[in-house]
Amino acid sequence: MESMETFQTPVLLKGTGGGLRLIVPEELKEKEVFMELERVSSQAKALLEMKVILDFQGRILSKDFIIGILKDFIWSKGVFVSSWVTYDAESQHLLQAFGAKTGEPAREKPHGKGKNYDTLFLMRSLRSGQRIEHGGDVVIIGHVNDGAEVIASGNICIWGRLKGLAHAGSDGNTEQSIVVGDFQAKQVRLGSKVGSYLDSSMEWWAHSVLITLEHDSLFVRELKI
Repeated sequence: MESMETFQTPVLLKGTGGGLRLIVPEELKEKEVFMELERVSSQAKALLEMKVILDFQGRILSKDFIIGILKDFIWSKGVFVSSWVTYDAESQHLLQAFGAKTGEPAREKPHGKGKNYDTLFLMRSLRSGQRIEHGGDVVIIGHVNDGAEVIASGNICIWGRLKGLAHAGSDGNTEQSIVVGDFQAKQVRLGSKVGSYLDSSMEWWAHSVLITLEHDSLFVRELKI
């Protein structure tokens, strides 16, 4: 079970099974981010003792910003960062060029559980250029807009509208599924199979659907909910 430790700062610390998640609200200006990280590091000594996930949400990270975080926070404070999280695809590529681990870190699998036991819950919509990649199931309480991507080794459930790309079973697992509250995507992927050339002529377009892989083909069922 997660616990939360809150300070007089917009930056949040959440305890996770593998350490701490430091959540930096994307509405903070860059100067404010550095001020708040300095404040949190002085108040939360656990930052120096545990693995930390730096969660920048949908913030676009520049090269100078990343270097500043490395110099003024990680290296100077001795913080061990297990992963950087940002939903912006270009920022993910930039972080990877720095050699940083990105995305949700894989947790140790409990005995008797399958590899997709870990579920990522995201209570927000994704805009164009944002990308989520997770080694497990993904549940999004919001919309996935055109130009956004959700990639999961497990199942994907989108409560809102899907106009972007959803790819479940990204590790090749064909037993996964995709559930969408309002399907309006031109392409969807399940395992190695791609469903493309989708449009409003489909009878289930703009309806709630369940997408599965049956007899080596994508199968779409309309959900009556």
